[in-house]
Amino acid sequence: MMIIIISYSEVDLDLADEHGLLVVSESPCVGLSFADAPAIVQQRQAQATRALAELLARDCCRTCVVAWSVCNEPGGPQSVPTAEAKRQQTEALLELVALARAEGTRLVTFANIPEHCDEANRACDFLSLNEYVGWYYDVGKPLAEIGRQLEAKFVALHADFRKPIMVSECGADTLPGCHMMAPGLWSEEFQAGLLEVYTELERKLPFVFGVHVWNLADFRTPQMHLRAAGLNHKGVFTRLREPKLAAHMLRRAWRP
Repeated sequence: MMIIIISYSEVDLDLADEHGLLVVSESPCVGLSFADAPAIVQQRQAQATRALAELLARDCCRTCVVAWSVCNEPGGPQSVPTAEAKRQQTEALLELVALARAEGTRLVTFANIPEHCDEANRACDFLSLNEYVGWYYDVGKPLAEIGRQLEAKFVALHADFRKPIMVSECGADTLPGCHMMAPGLWSEEFQAGLLEVYTELERKLPFVFGVHVWNLADFRTPQMHLRAAGLNHKGVFTRLREPKLAAHMLRRAWRP
């Protein structure tokens, strides 16, 4: 399965059509904060609706597209500081889901953070979860413990929502050539071991039907402390497309 998140060039869809890859086509809407002034919130929602409508019109005749993702990470508690803001966010998400469902031929989802799943997820056909345990939180936790934590979380979510689960993002930044005897942050061993946890859960849990690794290759970002040398290093390949350990692990795990 090929997942396109945050809409890319139509060239990617041409390749997917040609080679028989399945695509979850996602709106470029990232974040739906309701912590701003009402006029800004209204403008943002109108933009999200327009972007999704444009995506549906662009990709509706693509044979490779099997599902729509109406947004990516609509936001956690900081985006909905009040009960009213939370209600507005859920209502806005339901409107986007309804717009995608009106297309009538594909499944509908949106990429969420597991801890922020709410009623809007119940309107979707499957849960898409962006999960970064061991990197953005619970830093330094042993890989075996991360595996147990993820399994418990996925089992609980499935029991609550009764829907299949796809891991729509997962990974950890990794400096090419950084190696450690015991897997530690930034090392190729940690990235490979962490991603192996997800592939093992995919095999173990029948309701987890896919894992999308973020990202294929390292890419440029604004400078910040989490972005060594101004790059997002979550790629399993370097910017020059040289494989890290994780690329070899994934090849073994996913080889037919």
